Amino acid sequence: MLSIVSTPIGNPDDITLRALRVLRDAHAVICEERRHGARLLKQYQIENEIVDLNEHTERERVPELIARLQRGQHLALISDHGTPLLADPGARLIERAIAAHIPITAVPGASSVLAALVVSGLPIENFRFVGMLSPKKETRRAELHRLKSERATWVLLDAPYRLNALLADLREVLGDARRVVVACELTTASEKILRGTLREIVNHFEKNPFKGEYVIVVARMKN
Repeated sequence: MLSIVSTPIGNPDDITLRALRVLRDAHAVICEERRHGARLLKQYQIENEIVDLNEHTERERVPELIARLQRGQHLALISDHGTPLLADPGARLIERAIAAHIPITAVPGASSVLAALVVSGLPIENFRFVGMLSPKKETRRAELHRLKSERATWVLLDAPYRLNALLADLREVLGDARRVVVACELTTASEKILRGTLREIVNHFEKNPFKGEYVIVVARMKN
């Protein structure tokens, strides 16, 4: 069995009883970075084997992990924060497990994407998870031009140090009036939700620099 386990995105209380049991009882916990995985398990006083799975180790690790699953082991896959596989490694492991007819289950829990959507105040009956755009400015702007006419609310993630550049590109492509929401440090004591037009949001972060975790929710194009 391969369990895909959601973990807190900020507030450590946002862990489920089922997630704790699975992380404790699994033969090993698979995570992107060993230090993040170790910190998470230590926080809940769980001792277990940790296996790192990322772009540097994937080629070697995936066959090893599939072999362990085929021997009947129970493995748990987590991300650094929140629900795995959304802009995180692990897709190849899931594909190989499905091909090998290995049972897979989700242990649901915290998700920064859903948390940002439900507090945004924007229409969310239809939404698109875009994830991370290109770090290269020209490519990123080309991607935004393709998204400009999106008829559903859409969600962006990016690195902490790229917030102002991304907001500036959004304003350049979408214009001053498009409504956006920037959800900062969700679920923590420092949580802050900024709602407004792109002009207002860009001006705010120019005057109040921020470097931390965030999710950007962009209003769909009006009919």
